[in-house]
Amino acid sequence: MEITLLNKPRFDEFAGNQKYSQFLQSWDWGDFQKNVGHRVWRLGVALDNQIIASAQIIEHLLPFNKSYLYCPRGPVIAENLSDKQKLTALKLILSKARDIAISTPQTEEIFFRLEPTHRLQPTTYPLQPTPYNLRKTKPIQPADTLILDLTLPKEQLLTNMRQKTRYNIRLAEKHGVTIKEESGFSKVWPFFEQTSKRDKFGLHPKKYYQKMVEDSDLIRMWAADYKGKIVAANIVSYFGNTATYVHGASDYQQRSMMAPFLLQWEVIKNAQEQGYKYYDFHGIAPNHNKNHPWHGITRFKKGFGGQVIHYPGTFDFIYQPLSYNIYKALRKLNLLIRKIY
Repeated sequence: MEITLLNKPRFDEFAGNQKYSQFLQSWDWGDFQKNVGHRVWRLGVALDNQIIASAQIIEHLLPFNKSYLYCPRGPVIAENLSDKQKLTALKLILSKARDIAISTPQTEEIFFRLEPTHRLQPTTYPLQPTPYNLRKTKPIQPADTLILDLTLPKEQLLTNMRQKTRYNIRLAEKHGVTIKEESGFSKVWPFFEQTSKRDKFGLHPKKYYQKMVEDSDLIRMWAADYKGKIVAANIVSYFGNTATYVHGASDYQQRSMMAPFLLQWEVIKNAQEQGYKYYDFHGIAPNHNKNHPWHGITRFKKGFGGQVIHYPGTFDFIYQPLSYNIYKALRKLNLLIRKIY
């Protein structure tokens, strides 16, 4: 095996053809990250001139001239490899990421954060230590998600839904809710702020989402309209074989219209009509945890059916233990202050 440089067609062809394609590992997502100020590196691992793994690595700046490297929902490693080959590919990527850290004099990287989609120890994990002393940390991308099989007929998708979900879809139609594609993010930003407070999840600044929706070819936004006003919106990515529900928001005052149910169903049908194989709901509460902040949105998502997928989680490959421990301590302190105030 060897590390190789990939152009956009080869990079996207490999990542996009893997099961449940990860839009965070697409070339276009890397370009979006560059546009919002991050440096990006794209790596490939080849075996007998065939690409068997890829990794898109994004630099995130920290105070005091520090930074860390992040590979969201990656590295992407071919499923048909043996466990030994997967670990060898991972080792090569970790080694190359270390080279990146050494060769960036502008900042000092203190760790490499990765989110592999395959188990690091398929037969014994997590009872055995993780390979290469990776340290498990709090998830960045959700470790649990829900995925619909869009190769099923529409009638079967409807049958697999909860009865209440089907009822709410019909109710939204009866109220006259209509669905359209929308490009102006400013129109729906107040709903995202409202939904963030209601469902207790963090938001990037408005400009981040605006740039994502208005400038990225990877992302489209869909809106539910009721009597000439937008009452709900979904941000959806399209990459490889998978459409992914990235973000959603709705007007709480119009909750009786059940617009999010019809909106979600129309987006699912559209993805199926475009030929996508999977619809990824991009995150649910783990282990049916009723106390989890995502419990309500998880109940909504599970109403559409689908298969629960568990990813291994988020891991850190640490370059500077002392700086890393200081970083973790400051993160905990910051979270504590936010809870108090």
